[in-house]
Amino acid sequence: MNISINPSYFCNFRCNFCYLTPEQLADQKKIDLQRLDDMLAEVKEQDDIHHIDLYGGEIGALKKDYFYGLRDVIRKYYDKDININTNFSMLHDGFFEKDFYLSVSYDFEAREKHELVYKNMMLSPVPIAVLVLVSPTILQKDVDEMIRMFNLCTPVKSVELKPYSINQANAHNVTHKDFEQHVIKWIQSKEDMQFAFINDYKIQDSIEKTYNAFSNDHVYITPNGKFGVLEFDKDDKEYFLELDSYKDYKLWADKESDVNCSDICKSCKYYGHCLTEHYRYVKDLDNGCNGYKGLLEFYERLES
Repeated sequence: MNISINPSYFCNFRCNFCYLTPEQLADQKKIDLQRLDDMLAEVKEQDDIHHIDLYGGEIGALKKDYFYGLRDVIRKYYDKDININTNFSMLHDGFFEKDFYLSVSYDFEAREKHELVYKNMMLSPVPIAVLVLVSPTILQKDVDEMIRMFNLCTPVKSVELKPYSINQANAHNVTHKDFEQHVIKWIQSKEDMQFAFINDYKIQDSIEKTYNAFSNDHVYITPNGKFGVLEFDKDDKEYFLELDSYKDYKLWADKESDVNCSDICKSCKYYGHCLTEHYRYVKDLDNGCNGYKGLLEFYERLES
């Protein structure tokens, strides 16, 4: 099982594409560490834990005592390095310790304090994985220029483009096709990438049917002491659905294909191993789908 722990939703940024509402981003509530201990024990009783990341909110805003208490609880159930997702504007001492590795959300001018964050990345004493959310601002940027900037930043060892999803906090006009076309521009770029392009690896995994498109191997833990999954409301907007127990999560995951997968999905050659991070009901393919069928078809043509 892969677990994303959201110890707090509080963040020092107010990005206009964030999946969290302004009220959530201002809320300094943190998960009780004993409750977290109980939840990880509940998971461990039923499944092996393969990966844990600390999600936000902003992890760098956590006070040291709480941060290290968080680590100590996780260590009881998981002995591998813990991935920290951060905007890297607030440098926490724990970021650079041996128990952790870093994923930095960097979206150029689309995100606050982007110059400070780039400087922090340049000076990082540890390797960095970069996550770029493909927002309207990113769609307008020159791909070769972005690649050159990452090449200059030697601590950057990998870059992954992440899709934007309309959510209950905001709704930008970015379609699934827009994301596909942007990834294709990166694939077709003549620039020599000095870092691993993670989308390339995920596409290959999908085509080789080793990628799991369902949510039955990934659960969130929220600041409210609940298990969480990404779900969609009646307007097809993404939100966190909170569940009381790991058993409830398992029951939800068992029903995912029946509730969230349309006949379009179920008849697709990539069903079950497409690039979706969580299935949403596909009514038509006019603007693509969040399994990115068009991107997979492009890549297969490229390789043939």
